[in-house]
Amino acid sequence: MSRLLQAIRSNAARSVLKLLIGIALIALLLRRLDFHAVLEAFHRFSASSIILTLTLFVASWPIAAARWKLFAPRFAFRRLFELTMIGQFYSIVLPGQIAGEAVKAYRLAKGNADAERLAASVAMDRIIGMIALLLIAGVGTALTPHAVPASLRVLLPSICAVLVFGLFGFRIPMLHAAALRLTDAVGALPPLRRFIPALQRLVHAWRDFAHMPARVFASLALACLFQLLALGTYAALASGLGIELPAADWAWVVAVASLAVLLPVSIGGLGLREGALVGCLSYLGVPGELAIALSLGLFAVMLSGAIVGGLIEMTAHVPDAQ
Repeated sequence: MSRLLQAIRSNAARSVLKLLIGIALIALLLRRLDFHAVLEAFHRFSASSIILTLTLFVASWPIAAARWKLFAPRFAFRRLFELTMIGQFYSIVLPGQIAGEAVKAYRLAKGNADAERLAASVAMDRIIGMIALLLIAGVGTALTPHAVPASLRVLLPSICAVLVFGLFGFRIPMLHAAALRLTDAVGALPPLRRFIPALQRLVHAWRDFAHMPARVFASLALACLFQLLALGTYAALASGLGIELPAADWAWVVAVASLAVLLPVSIGGLGLREGALVGCLSYLGVPGELAIALSLGLFAVMLSGAIVGGLIEMTAHVPDAQ
């Protein structure tokens, strides 16, 4: 019991620390901006822009669950939807967006004989989502009427190429065998030896998924639709502030913001999203005060999804095993 209490206190302390880091990052941004102009910007949000933003955001929820079902077909859509929403909750309350994915994987895999395959389904879904994000961003950088930083023109396609290679790499027998040898090498370390069978099953599951091109491309199509809806939430809420940018610009701006919040240094990406949006939108001539108001408004929208996930977590019975 004492160890459990120590773990709870340690996790709580880390969460509080990372919340403070996020608040500190926002405070640093506000020091360079006109705080009164930021407050005035919040009054610009119109009811129509908020309703449209929430509609697009809610429309993306079942798409996320449908993508996951492609790689976990034996589970009911309702269960995957509930876990998707619970994942949104934990992606806000825990540091880094990946925390929500980890909770989803644990909940679905726990108690199942094919736990590693189910964990791989979550990772596969996440990687395909990132590829869709970067593909749309690449199209945006190609079509935008504005100059895009040269570093982004190189960085975004490079990350996409690495992810595509990671997605299909185990189709190559030599790489699959190399991964298995690597797990054997890790097994030489006594503390990690008991994890080797699970790691090898994970590698085999990843290879199996890579040999399902129809599912992969169906998931990619749904992921592109999901990302277009995400782009729409940004653009719809921004329109309420009078920020009007071409869709091509929103494509790469959303990608930069989404990559920034993956860093596990704050709660729910707080401070990271604001910094990314202020930097990107200022580059496009949007005042920093409007950019940070937009970012905080988006955080409030995402918080609504987390609240739904939290309510499901508290009230719905999501069994650990089917």
